[in-house]
Amino acid sequence: MKRRDYQPIYDNTFRRRHRYRRWFVVLILVLLVVGSGWGWYRWDAHQRAQVASYPVRGVTVNQDSGYLDFQQLAKSETFVYLQATSGATYTDDDFSDNYSRSQGADIQVGVAHTFSFTTSARRQFNHFKSTVKRNSGTLPIMVAVSYYGKYNSNNTEMATQGQKLKTLVRLLSSHYHQGVVVFASKSVLTQFVKPVLPNQDYWTAGGKLSGHSQQVKLIEYDANGQVTQNGQNLPVAKSVFNGTRRDWHAFTK
Repeated sequence: MKRRDYQPIYDNTFRRRHRYRRWFVVLILVLLVVGSGWGWYRWDAHQRAQVASYPVRGVTVNQDSGYLDFQQLAKSETFVYLQATSGATYTDDDFSDNYSRSQGADIQVGVAHTFSFTTSARRQFNHFKSTVKRNSGTLPIMVAVSYYGKYNSNNTEMATQGQKLKTLVRLLSSHYHQGVVVFASKSVLTQFVKPVLPNQDYWTAGGKLSGHSQQVKLIEYDANGQVTQNGQNLPVAKSVFNGTRRDWHAFTK
């Protein structure tokens, strides 16, 4: 008679418990994936609903955005800001071409400069002026400010840097007569910009669409946004104007 191979009871119990544990882990992972997907869907729907409540929307583009069809862009956006310069030496490779092609589209155009802590206001202004020339658009010039390296809220020399920013804004305003809006995160605006430019128009970064004062004219809600053209997703930063269309007309005069 053939001998049966008996397994200890505790061994069968262990395998059964291990199998149940494995299925439990799989179930938890599935629930996490489904929950995350649902949470993202709800957040995205909420974000889209919030964006839709702002009638004036636009994008900021630079050389990384690729070749944009501005006629097509004008169908969904009211304005576009073109990155032009940074500091006293850097020029966006696509600025001149972007500006030329944007002029035939029914879209309002602004020009952007990135502030540098390491070069003088006069040198930055001269570089911007020689690059942009008369192609400054019809919107207030955007000056972007962000901390980097040793230039942050802990630096005791930031008051001097603030005066440099104030001088640059004054030079741009006096020369172009179309206003300046300062772009920065909420913390940079509060700590660095407001002490020297308390009455300036601001453009805040950070993604939060609500709870801003009227001094905040524009809100960047998606720094890593995209527009789709000719089957391609092109990277842009997305913003809204913090007001009505009537407010927008007053802002752009």
